[in-house]
This record gives sequence, C-alpha cells and structure tokens, in this order.
Amino acid sequence: MAPFSFSHATASLVAALIGFCFGFVLERGGFGNARNLAAQFYLYNMRVLKVMFTAIITAMLLVYLASALGLLDFELLYVPPTHLWPGVLGGLILGVGFIVGGYCPGTSLVSMATLKTDGTIFAIGVVAGGLLFGPIVAIPAVWNFWNNSGALGRLTWADVLGIDAGWIVLAVLAMAFGAFALAEVCERIFSRPSERPLAPKPRRARRAGVGLAIGMAFAAIAVGQPTIDRRVDWRHASLDASLASRQVHIDPGELLDLMHNNQIQLVLVDVRDEPDFNQFHLADARNITLEDLAAGEPKEIDPKEIVVVMSNDEARAEQAWKRLTVRRGANAYVLAGGLNRWLDVFADNKANLPGPDSPVDGDDTPRHSFDGALGSRHAASRPSPQRIAERPFQSKVKVLTPVRVPGGGCG
Repeated sequence: MAPFSFSHATASLVAALIGFCFGFVLERGGFGNARNLAAQFYLYNMRVLKVMFTAIITAMLLVYLASALGLLDFELLYVPPTHLWPGVLGGLILGVGFIVGGYCPGTSLVSMATLKTDGTIFAIGVVAGGLLFGPIVAIPAVWNFWNNSGALGRLTWADVLGIDAGWIVLAVLAMAFGAFALAEVCERIFSRPSERPLAPKPRRARRAGVGLAIGMAFAAIAVGQPTIDRRVDWRHASLDASLASRQVHIDPGELLDLMHNNQIQLVLVDVRDEPDFNQFHLADARNITLEDLAAGEPKEIDPKEIVVVMSNDEARAEQAWKRLTVRRGANAYVLAGGLNRWLDVFADNKANLPGPDSPVDGDDTPRHSFDGALGSRHAASRPSPQRIAERPFQSKVKVLTPVRVPGGGCG
C-alpha cells in the first residue's frame, strides 16, 4: 500500500524526477512566460487556470479513489496544517506579487530555468524576501500571529463538514467544470488578436474526459473512504505479526520509568469499561473506549507522544493498539499483562512475575478488588520512582522524531 518507504538516496532521486517532470509540464504549459500568467487577471487567456484545475482534479481523483480502494493510505500523506489567518494574509500578499511581478515563486524558477531575465530577477526577489522574513517573524507579536492565529491543525473539508471525502471530490469537480466553462466565455469576450488562447480539444475528447472524471468521483463515493477498522483489516497481517513478536508489549517497570520521565510526552489510554476505570486507573490515564478509537479518537496524535494502551489483561488493549497504529504518527505500545499484572507487581509486591515477552491468557476481567471507586487515588496509580529498580526490564519504547515536511511555492 502506498505511500512507499524509500531510502534517502532513492527518495531524493524520485523527488528530483518528479520535480523535473513538474517543471517540464509547467514550461510546456506556458508557465515560464509572465504574459501568459498575467493574462489570467485580464481574462483574455485562461490557460493557467485550465492547466492548474486539470492538475488539481486529476491528482484529487487518483488520490481519493486509490484511498477508497485501499491502494493508498491517506493517513500517511502529509496535509499541510491549517493556519487560517496567516494563510489569508499570505494569499493576499502572494496575489499582489503575482499581479505586479507576473510570477509566483514556483513559476519564477521555471522562467529562470529557461534563462528569462524577468523570471531570474523575480526569483532573486523571492530569496531576498525569504531572508527578510526571518528577522520579521522572530518578533514576538508576529511569531504569535504566524503560529497560533487560526491554527486548526490537519484539516480537510470532509473533516469540517463531517461527510465522506467523495462528496467533496464531486463538488470540486463541479466547481472545476464551471470554471472551465466560464474561462472559455471570458476568452471569447476579452480575447486579443495578438494573444490567442490554446486551441480547445475536440468535443468528443472533452466529453470523454468529463464522463471519466464524474465516473471516478461516483466510484469514490460508492466505495467510501476507509474507516479505521477497514485500515486495520488491510494491514492485519503486519499488525498481527508485530503483536506476536511482543515487540510492542512493554513491562510495568518500563511504564513506571516513563511515568517519571519528564523529558517525554506520555499518553496513557485505558480502554476498559467505565466502572472498572472508576474503581482504579493509573494517574493521568484517559478512558477511551474501543468504539471511540474506531471513530477517530483522539482527534490529534503528536508523533512525539508515546502512547501506552492498557486493559485488565491484553486482548482489548491489543485491539486498541491496532486502531491507533493505523493512524498517522502514532507511536503506540501495549502494557504487557495489563493492569492485572501492574497491580500484582506494585500493589501485591510480586516483582518476580514474567516479563513482557510472556503472553497473558486472561479474559480481560479485573482480578483485584477495591473498597470503592478510588480512581487514581490508590497508591499503585503512580508508584514511587524508587520502585523502578525492583523490576528490571529491557527497554522497547522508541522516541520518534517527527519529520517536518517543508511547504513552499504556491502550496
């Protein structure tokens, strides 16, 4: 399933190849000529709108249809986080620069590559502007606006409207077809003899393209975007293999060590029923049911967080681990032996119990009783750090460093 994982050298080669092809298509589409680009704003040559919308709907259809069919894991694709008001301001500045200079940052590089003087000067200006932006954004007020104003995280229209992404695909298609029709009307009204637009394709070819696009959109709607449980089914072989190897099961001693480590971001997810959770749970644990996890809770998972899931034994926690692992950026582990083993070790002082590589055959019911709903007020909810030494363990948790994917150009 895509996206594929490449070595650094292979990834660089693929990126260079895609970049070359992208630049070649832009140049062949006339994007290296400022006259063609500026013509959009005077409505007499709309080739840029047509080329860009064609690229957008082609990529959109292929991405969402592949996602619906299980050929692509959309969760693993980088979606730039939404910063609403900086985006609005940046769009206005980019638009003014586009009109005045005739280029955007990406098209100026295309122009420079074909040795055009105006494109080269514009590209130099882009670099100078970037260098100037550094000290400006370091001003506290600007930094706060840039990073926190309208910060909505990874967000799509499907998330906002709470509908399947296939309907968004269909709506964007309708908008694109309307834009194409309006563009041709504008070209007929405002065309100039010296600036002839691209010749339209034969009607039969255009109708076939429209029909294919609409068919792909309805196919994406019919199949639907994959739910978390569908993604678990697609990856069940690799997930089951990871669980069978016990590489994601951590010892109670290691979890206690993590709880007292203030250098990490630890998230404890307790998937038991609410009555069991209210009787006893670890300090700072969150009660999230399997159904909530299947529905996409928690909404945001930071790759820097270490997530440890737990139940009374292991069965429910392993199901929860699967649902978290198919999410983007989740670094999740299972508490070996569950809270029953945790209480055996830190409440009943049985430090010589089996380690995390020993499976548990329990039925996920609690084996310890309490005098009431103690929650996290029990001493075993957060044992003293001195007790870490009682339980030697081999560390399995890996702290991941998230890869920051840079944006740029018109993106």
